[in-house]
Amino acid sequence: MKHTLTLIAIVLSSLSLSAQWKVGPKASFGTIAQGTEAFRVLPSPESSLYDLEFVGGSSVYSAGLMAYRDLGPFFLQTEALITSYSLDFRLDNFKNLDLSSPVFTEEYFILEIPFVAGINIKYRIKVGVGPVVEILADKNSQFNTQDNYIDTTAPIEYGFQALVGFTTGVFHIDLKYVNKFSGISDSFNFGTDDIKLNNSANRLSLSVGIAF
Repeated sequence: MKHTLTLIAIVLSSLSLSAQWKVGPKASFGTIAQGTEAFRVLPSPESSLYDLEFVGGSSVYSAGLMAYRDLGPFFLQTEALITSYSLDFRLDNFKNLDLSSPVFTEEYFILEIPFVAGINIKYRIKVGVGPVVEILADKNSQFNTQDNYIDTTAPIEYGFQALVGFTTGVFHIDLKYVNKFSGISDSFNFGTDDIKLNNSANRLSLSVGIAF
């Protein structure tokens, strides 16, 4: 991961020097937009019945680099951000658990690489959309203490984002919504049980960047 970040920093610096891109640091704070929802669980013959529910997510923190290019009425923007957040699940009646409705947390650390193309409108406001690539850096799951737990998180996931921003001098203030293509329950399983929750851990965040 250290070598990957170094490579990305070199690439962004090259963009700044060779193609009139402006590059600088960026940090953001956000939240998981998906609300509480129960799963549909189809247990395998060797499993006992249990109930599983998504009960919420933590705050979302990101920090890294941004690159911005002003094309008059249009703009291009890309970023390389280390992002962290966690998801909480309530688990009942699974393998004779002694605790009543225990909550299990899965914590994610990802390298988030979004790309946005959009338009500049009045009052230095920018509006854009584009794809997002997420590379898994690390994951810690409290589910790993349970029998038959299987980590099915993909090493690379994809999404789409919409951005509304404001620029003043070298400062960029952006509000963005990231819609992930993968579902919340795609990251784990218990044996051969069929666990489905189609909704995703979408994120809403506010960020501040400086591009020189």
